[in-house]
Formats: sequence, structure tokens, C-alpha cells
Amino acid sequence: MKVSEIMNRNVFSVAPQDRICDVIDLFLEKNITGAPVVDQDLVVGVISRRDILPLVSTFDLDCSSLEQIRRTCSHYVRDHMQNDVVTVPPVEAVEKCALIMTDKDINRLPVVDDGRLVGIVTRGDILKALAGFCLCNG
Repeated sequence: MKVSEIMNRNVFSVAPQDRICDVIDLFLEKNITGAPVVDQDLVVGVISRRDILPLVSTFDLDCSSLEQIRRTCSHYVRDHMQNDVVTVPPVEAVEKCALIMTDKDINRLPVVDDGRLVGIVTRGDILKALAGFCLCNG
């Protein structure tokens, strides 16, 4: 099975100059946990909840929280994204994607064709495909 058969083509991406608060809003609104970072049509990184959590995990539940939120909003994606992004082509085997995700401890792989983002495949996509395969075969 190829990545193109299971990938999500409706990819929500962010830009390096986007503010972290906007990314948090996107994640909550779209119920996603990460997104590719795209600059001039090229995938230059990935940002996930794992990258953002350190910014908000130190919030105090008192009056200083508002100031901490303001400080978090002054951060930009470029300062917290993972730069060493791993991408796959649409023709990549799903099994290889699973190995890459396990080996690199990542949850999503941007799918790139001719340098352009065309989709994303997540661990959840792979599990759904496996479940469908198991149901069909037995």
C-alpha cells in the first residue's frame, strides 16, 4: 500500500512567521496535534503540541497568567519548530512510513511531490489503514 492511498490531502500548514497563539488556535479549532511549516511552498519544518507545551506548562494559575499568555503570544513558529523535518513521497510504502515514525519518534510525515506539500500521513492514518486491511482480509 502506498502513502497516496491513505494520506490526508487536506493539510493545515503554518508559516515560520506565524505566532504560537495562532497555532494553538488552529490546533484546537481543527482538532490536530501538529502541522507542517511551509515557507514559499517548501516544507521547512514541523511544529506540534510537543514543541509548544514547554511554553505553556509553566503557567501559574494566578494573576500573572495573563502576562505569561502575552509572552507566549510573542513567540513565533520559527523559534520552536523542528527544523530537521522528514518527508516522504506519495509513492512511499506505508510500512516504510511506520518504520520511520517509530525510529524517529515522530507522529506525522509531510508528503511532498516535486518539492510541494501534497498531503500528510499520521500514525492514526496508518492504524486506520491497518485496521481496514485486517477487516478486509479476515
